[in-house]
Amino acid sequence: MSKVQRIIMSIGFIGYLLFLTFYMFFQSRGSAGMSMSLVEYIQNRSNLVPFKTIGNYITAWENGTMNTWTAVKNLLGNVLVFIPMGIFLPSLFGKLRRMSAYLLAFVLIILTAEVTQLLTQRGSFDIDDFILNLLGAWLGFLVWNTSVIQQWVGERRGE
Repeated sequence: MSKVQRIIMSIGFIGYLLFLTFYMFFQSRGSAGMSMSLVEYIQNRSNLVPFKTIGNYITAWENGTMNTWTAVKNLLGNVLVFIPMGIFLPSLFGKLRRMSAYLLAFVLIILTAEVTQLLTQRGSFDIDDFILNLLGAWLGFLVWNTSVIQQWVGERRGE
């Protein structure tokens, strides 16, 4: 990757991180829970049952108790918001160009963000969000690994 490309990618990554920080911590979520103790907040705002929230969104959408936009925004949004991570991290950090190293780093990043949301009472910990975020990050890595992106960043396969 040329110096100019690295600068462009770095600026883009910083902008993306600022967006994620706002999206995950400062987006208006109402004041529900702010009068709870931290333990109560964690108990009320955590889901550790895989596919429970996803299933609830799909069921509510099918029953007509939730509009399509809300279901799409919550499910697809959690995937789409992390696709850029799969492009930025391996482009900027050579050690994250192997899928296993990248996924391990991403798992640590997203777990840290999810736990921080709970501890700061700025969101929830939902295993379904984690699954959808991981799917988005994996898709982003697959995009990064395409020949078009590899050509743009000047990477050689097999090196």
